[in-house]
Amino acid sequence: MTKPIAIIGTLDTKGLEVAYLRDQVRSRGAKVRIIDPGVLGKPAVEADFTQEQVARAGGGELAALVAAGDKGLAIQTMIDGTRAIVVRLYAEGKLGGVLAVGGGQGTAIGTAAMQALPIGVPKVMVSTMASGQNVFEPYVGTSDVTLMHSVADILGVNAITRKIFANAAAAVVAMAEASEQVEGSGRMVLGATMLGLTTACILRAKDLFDAAGYELVAFHPNGTGGRSMERLIDQGLIQGVLDISTQELTGHVCGGLFDAGPERLTAAGRQGIPQVVAPGGTDYIVLGPLNSLSAEQRSRSLIVHNPNITLVRTARREMAEIGKLMACRLNQARGPAAVLVPLGGFSFSDRPGHAFFDPEADAALIEALEGSLAPPIELHLVEAHINDPLFADAIVEKLREFMADPRPRRPGAMQEQHG
Repeated sequence: MTKPIAIIGTLDTKGLEVAYLRDQVRSRGAKVRIIDPGVLGKPAVEADFTQEQVARAGGGELAALVAAGDKGLAIQTMIDGTRAIVVRLYAEGKLGGVLAVGGGQGTAIGTAAMQALPIGVPKVMVSTMASGQNVFEPYVGTSDVTLMHSVADILGVNAITRKIFANAAAAVVAMAEASEQVEGSGRMVLGATMLGLTTACILRAKDLFDAAGYELVAFHPNGTGGRSMERLIDQGLIQGVLDISTQELTGHVCGGLFDAGPERLTAAGRQGIPQVVAPGGTDYIVLGPLNSLSAEQRSRSLIVHNPNITLVRTARREMAEIGKLMACRLNQARGPAAVLVPLGGFSFSDRPGHAFFDPEADAALIEALEGSLAPPIELHLVEAHINDPLFADAIVEKLREFMADPRPRRPGAMQEQHG
């Protein structure tokens, strides 16, 4: 193995642990580059990138940060500096993986650097923060960061931490070696969004695309999933998009749990790659436990998904707003784009006899699309339910058409019926 492992740790407080990790990595035949984002104390071991260098890479000077006494500024500067160094090492082909160790601040610094690296670069974070509720998102984000619970607090190398540190070192070296050996399939990669209530559609689409020689990667649009797909599109790892489960737009409009933020449904258009979009899952809002809902929300049709999640039917006014938002973002697309609407329902539960069947509310979204989508964005109304084979066939056919000729469509008929 030729590319070094970067080890990130504040050497004023975690010097012994970093030294142990360094020795473990070296014992497995890998080179090491130590990055020290510490601020106040004297380093216990030598670093390849010192505190001063990290601060400078982050746009500051260590002495000035110490004199200012602003902890928030100091941490942010060291985060920025560590990230910049790691990104530069990777760009120069001098990084095989990243291993970090720390508590709350060390985890924030280490994982911020890891998240700046592409998917597939080995990342292992040994952290006291790796166990607990609602703590993972800030540290993992949309990246493939591995969090390893330190179990004991990080205070020297002892009977507990010795084995954990050794495992972490072995893991990052093994992942770096494996990463260099893994080769791509050579097939065109498509991104898709899939909810439990739209799974049947994506399963059929996957079979069809597999047979046609494409590789389909599905993302769960739970907020993080949608942002992950957008990131990979921007990185050039996805060449076409089958975004049929746009529940995160509902989360954004209605304040639901599955909100991917203001950049959702923008990357494909920004990159000019083909995209086929459907309103799958827009017919409900993902909210918390039933007892956390307002009286108005409890008065609507709802499904208790599990003790922690309740699905609530979207109202007509909300569906109209979702349709307008979808159109607004798609109208900016630089590549071919089409919206296919399944007139028979937008999710498993949006059909006759089920909780979310509400044709009038669905019609509000369609009307908003008709009034807001601008040429050359296509709108196709399909006489099928979203999980019907007919609909899956229609979206696959449209995306394959775009992939064969990815130039933007010229203005034309905005509505077509399939049946």
